[in-house]
Order: sequence, then structure tokens, then C-alpha cells
Amino acid sequence: MNTYTLEHRAKCPNGELIDTYQITIRSQATIMVEDIIKTLNEAPGKIYQEDLATLLRAKLGAEVTVEGSHHGIHITSTRR
Repeated sequence: MNTYTLEHRAKCPNGELIDTYQITIRSQATIMVEDIIKTLNEAPGKIYQEDLATLLRAKLGAEVTVEGSHHGIHITSTRR
């Protein structure tokens, strides 16, 4: 199992807050780091955390967990 961890920032569609997400990607196959970066760069600039998790799962074909806080509420979005 390969595990990739990173931090990503995106604007919330519900205002101008910049949210910081901790992302963990787990895959049996090798994922090129450049593919992860490209996928995040192509993601919408304003995106809900839950939608970001879904997008990463669909594009990378891996298990994805996105964690972040919004207005003091911690959210964990996992897509398998």
C-alpha cells in the first residue's frame, strides 16, 4: 500500500474563506506525484471539501481522505 499525504488550500463556495485541507491518498498502485499535483491544479478554485474528495477519488482511482475545519467544525471526508 502506498500512502501520499499533502496539504491543499481552496476557497469555500459559501464565501471568501480559504480552507486548508489535509489530504491522504492510499493506493495499491503507484501514483505519480505529478499526477496528484496536476489533478489538484485542475480542480475548481472554489470547491466544497466533500466534492474535492469525490473528485480526487474519481481522477486518481485511490482511497482518499480529506480533512479540514470550517467555521470551527472538523470534517473528515473519505472516499473508497
